[in-house]
Amino acid sequence: MTYEHTTVAVTGASGYLGAALSHTLATTQARLLMVSRSAPPPIAGADVLIADVRDRVCWETIVQRADVIFHAAGNTSVHAAAQDPAGSLSSTLLPLTHLAAAAREARRAPRVLYASTARVYGVVPTLPASEAAGTEPLAPFGLHSLLAEQLLTLASHQGVLDAIVLRLGNVFGPSPSGRAADERNAINKVTRLAMRGADLPLFGDGLHLRDFVYIDDVVRAFLTLGAIPSGGGRVFNVASGHGTTVRDAFHLIATRAERATGRQSRVREVPWPDEDARLDGDDFTADIASIASACGWMPAVTFADGIDRLIDHIVRTPLDG
Repeated sequence: MTYEHTTVAVTGASGYLGAALSHTLATTQARLLMVSRSAPPPIAGADVLIADVRDRVCWETIVQRADVIFHAAGNTSVHAAAQDPAGSLSSTLLPLTHLAAAAREARRAPRVLYASTARVYGVVPTLPASEAAGTEPLAPFGLHSLLAEQLLTLASHQGVLDAIVLRLGNVFGPSPSGRAADERNAINKVTRLAMRGADLPLFGDGLHLRDFVYIDDVVRAFLTLGAIPSGGGRVFNVASGHGTTVRDAFHLIATRAERATGRQSRVREVPWPDEDARLDGDDFTADIASIASACGWMPAVTFADGIDRLIDHIVRTPLDG
């Protein structure tokens, strides 16, 4: 998987996932085009396009240049989507509408890999959830992501694009985007609290299951799927395939952080802050058999190992945290 003679565009290149994708792509033979509303940290040999993906004109440039597009831009906050549904809808759907129109006009069909979310499923009666499970999102964030998936799938079936959708579990771990990304990443944020010896606030009893997946594994899934012969609008879960209760996750973080720093944190139950946050309380684990069958991808980093790597990163880069 070399990406030789391939131009890869990464939207949201200054963000959490986009920065991680960009830095890994820079180690391949790809020609890298980083797309961001603000200047991303420079990468040697990469081109940068400062643009808002809600604007049509930027997609004309991207489609003309890119063979593969990793689309990681747009709203990534459940709570921001609940507070401003119109803004979330615009940042999620408008870019893909422009992308499809630009590709149709250019008569190119780039490979497009979309960073979606497992929140499109809603409440799943039987876990782990396969891609064939019903989709009944519980909040605007999941609904908007599902609409984006459907838009890409339609464009792919029409031959306008060659799309692949990645439904991501709970991604965690360090990113070249820096500390700012942690503010919307619960596990990263809690780990930083534990490193300071602060209390770890646990909403409710914390017994709801989550499927945590380390960011390096997510990046590898993008690169691996980006190189398969055909996308065809297929959808893949990208997760660990194992459920961990949030309570167990927090206690593990507290234990590993204390081992690294000598500071002791207390996991403290607190009430759910609002009804939107309570939507986070349903169990979820993903079936990852489809992606394993399609390209051989399997997660390589366990949750515990990922927390150790995150702690090591924080220790080594104190100015970042």
